[in-house]
Amino acid sequence: MAENLKITQAQNENIGEFGRGHSEKLQTLARGLVSGLYMLVRSVKMYDPDNAVFEKPLAQLQDVVNQIISKEGRLDLVGVKDSFYLNNMLVKVDLNSIENQRYLLSEMRAKDVGGFTVSKPITLPELKNFVWIFSKEQTEQASEEGLENRKLLNMKVARFSKLREKLNKEADRLDNPDDQKVDRKKYAMTVYARAVVFLQKYLESVRAGKPLNSSKALRLVQDLVDVSYDQKTHFLGMTTTKREAEYLVFHQVNVCLMSIVFGAELGLTKPQLRDLGYIALFHDAGMTTIPDELATKRGALTVDEKAQIQKAPLISVRNILMEKGFSRSTLLRVVTTFEHKADFGTAVRDARGNIQMIIPKTNLGVFAKVIAICDAFDALTSKRPYRDAYGPDVALMLMWTEMRNKFDPELLQVFMRVMAIQPVKVLSKRQQNVSLAGV
Repeated sequence: MAENLKITQAQNENIGEFGRGHSEKLQTLARGLVSGLYMLVRSVKMYDPDNAVFEKPLAQLQDVVNQIISKEGRLDLVGVKDSFYLNNMLVKVDLNSIENQRYLLSEMRAKDVGGFTVSKPITLPELKNFVWIFSKEQTEQASEEGLENRKLLNMKVARFSKLREKLNKEADRLDNPDDQKVDRKKYAMTVYARAVVFLQKYLESVRAGKPLNSSKALRLVQDLVDVSYDQKTHFLGMTTTKREAEYLVFHQVNVCLMSIVFGAELGLTKPQLRDLGYIALFHDAGMTTIPDELATKRGALTVDEKAQIQKAPLISVRNILMEKGFSRSTLLRVVTTFEHKADFGTAVRDARGNIQMIIPKTNLGVFAKVIAICDAFDALTSKRPYRDAYGPDVALMLMWTEMRNKFDPELLQVFMRVMAIQPVKVLSKRQQNVSLAGV
């Protein structure tokens, strides 16, 4: 029985949740997966799935599926419009295979099947049960449990008729913009609350020395990216939500929100924004292992205390490396998490101690520079046991003067515009015009 196979709803309308970065190795496996499915679905129109002709293609498809699961930890294939997405990555096929892909999508949707999910290594009987759905002998659509005589355990078949009802309701709702606005605001707050709850659980697991797999938060981050495109003003307004007793939790969620909106202003794509927000959501996780009396200490820190605080980014990096698998995305998370704590440059001061110019230290990544600015701004505008919160304009004044060497000056000016704070208080009229060429 196909105990590990989960049929998902046909999704040919909504592409917002997809947008993972390109992986050539995964692309090769994805093309093999789609090609294998096409051959099986086409063949089952002529032969019975128990026919010996299926033995080799089923074994080949099993090998591809299990390679993907071994590499990714899961397999999630879904058809969206005229394309397939594997684990949120667009599957790119050559021109000669486009018609084959369209045929496969058409046959799947004829049975109300939008894709499937596999979480464990798959067996040949499981694959065969799936192929039976498209058999020439099957004249009726599969029920929610699959075929009547070949029930699929732990699996749910989604009907396109239900999706059509959902789309009709969405269309009716779009006819009333005021209702839509209210709904989106409520949804934005709901996603924010979910992110806070997840961070609470994640930080608890870090303190216990057994960090949760952070990839579970990817769906939350993608939701935040989608919401920010439509509700930027309200989205930024949520970053004023703070709770002193749970500073680290709210701080990381707020930095995630600001980084997404900031990145959008810089022209980053949705996949890039998801990666940026995902990294920002856990950027300071290592601080949860610092004793409260040290994290909230009034006055100057001793040399040993400073050394203990400086270990926090390394703990954040260690948590990332403890997760299963290592990919290009993991490397980006590691580098950005470490780099965001580095100063942008060295300050050259005059006789009065005022910063005259900044000499860049190293070529920091854009993600690190964005998170550094958002991190500092949220920290300064938050109430802490050893000081009151600064107002937004005062915080930016400090960032532009006393802390100026810590940030990319051009990005800091853009951040002022993003936060809708007039920069005339801290910048001259000439400095308010900024070019992002080369960023």
